[in-house]
Order: sequence, then structure tokens, then C-alpha cells
Amino acid sequence: MTQTAAAMEAYNAYWANSIIPAADVLWMVFILILAIVALWQARTFVSKF
Repeated sequence: MTQTAAAMEAYNAYWANSIIPAADVLWMVFILILAIVALWQARTFVSKF
């Protein structure tokens, strides 16, 4: 087994045994939530003027 294959296997095992469920997908959901909050904050900031 090459070093790259061992590293990928360890990486996949890390995400599979993560505390956060579906951590390999959850980061995308987190970015979408962060974008929605940012748009809401920008809207409330602009409406003050």
C-alpha cells in the first residue's frame, strides 16, 4: 500500500468515525447556513439607512 492510499484510508476512517454525523456533507450545509445568515445581516444593516 502506498503512502497516498494509506492516507486516504485514514482520512475516510476519520470522517466515518467522526463525532459529527455525516461530517463530509455537513460542512456544505454549514456554509449554506452561514451564507443565509450573512444575507440576512446585510439586509438588516442596509434597511437602517
